[in-house]
Amino acid sequence: MKLIPALGARSQRGPAEWFTGTVWRDASPPQGSPDVAVSRVFFEPGARTHWHTHPEGQILHVITGTGRAQREGGEIVEIGPGDIVYFAPGERHWHGASPNNPMVHLAINPATTSDGGTDWQEPVTDKEYAAGE
Repeated sequence: MKLIPALGARSQRGPAEWFTGTVWRDASPPQGSPDVAVSRVFFEPGARTHWHTHPEGQILHVITGTGRAQREGGEIVEIGPGDIVYFAPGERHWHGASPNNPMVHLAINPATTSDGGTDWQEPVTDKEYAAGE
């Protein structure tokens, strides 16, 4: 068993190179599990990630609020408390809060064959985001 105390996590504002709008992240500390990275992410209304991919995929577990998620070429889906979203390895996608409500989710990134990193890409445009309305 390995315990990673909550005191080891720090809330940090999400960088503009990764997010549109105001986003706060509590990431697991570096001494966390080598097999997975877990972050609690708070999106203010209208905030969202940029387009991105993960080499081992990503799992989102919505804790509170309402949000949106989309894979490239797919429809925007509304997500809410208790929903789990899985993005396949290399699947280009974005996710964030709905226009009028915040959202908090856990982002779980497996790291079984590489560094579990994220390939950040261009911002989701306002037009792309509004397509879910």
